[in-house]
Amino acid sequence: MRLPENVPMTIRALVVFALLVPAMPAPLPAAAGTSDGRWITHPEQPFEILATEATVEEFKACVAAKKCEQASADDACNAGDNARAAFPINCIDHPGAEALCAYLGARLCSSKEWLAACRGTEQRAFPYGSEYQPSRCHVGSYDNPGPGGRTTIKAGSTPDCVGGLPGLFDMSGNVSEWVADCKDDYCKFRGAAYVGNEPVAHFAGCGEVCSGNNKGLKSGTVGVRCCRDSKAAQKTP
Repeated sequence: MRLPENVPMTIRALVVFALLVPAMPAPLPAAAGTSDGRWITHPEQPFEILATEATVEEFKACVAAKKCEQASADDACNAGDNARAAFPINCIDHPGAEALCAYLGARLCSSKEWLAACRGTEQRAFPYGSEYQPSRCHVGSYDNPGPGGRTTIKAGSTPDCVGGLPGLFDMSGNVSEWVADCKDDYCKFRGAAYVGNEPVAHFAGCGEVCSGNNKGLKSGTVGVRCCRDSKAAQKTP
């Protein structure tokens, strides 16, 4: 670009600088429904839910802070593999799941909260829509495991497995998730896993069907997702 001869040198320098320095890209918008990136706010109910299953990294931080017992999760699973920090913590018992959620400033989701998040505002039968789609999420049976094989995958690493709320991943598959609902020592978990019972669609959706076991169970197919009161609910007197 050619400037007139009477333009002062200081202005010339600023123009040259502006031409040479590339414009900074606009920041990416925050995911819809997020409050701080890790948590998804339900737009119609007074709670927030973790965007993915709780991870090995979060569990190890809880242990380091002496808020979780190392023995609450079996080292034969993801907790014992240093390469799996971003994977869901699995083989964790119900008390360990409760302690981890407490460390994260939260609690285990109730079935009511879990189902509300899974169904979203559109009351979906599955997190992603009205019909079961086996390739959308890492979910399968013992004879036919999920697309990621007979093991867990990184939490939130399947872009198509999103919903019922925007930014909420793996509500179907990867690992099932302990919920707060217990009767004596029997507690429920929801969401199906990379392998599980048939018919898979019955367990992989947002319906009332779920599994459960003794609260001391440590299974490779069971992990943790936490809920907490939304900020709006916390401000309510």
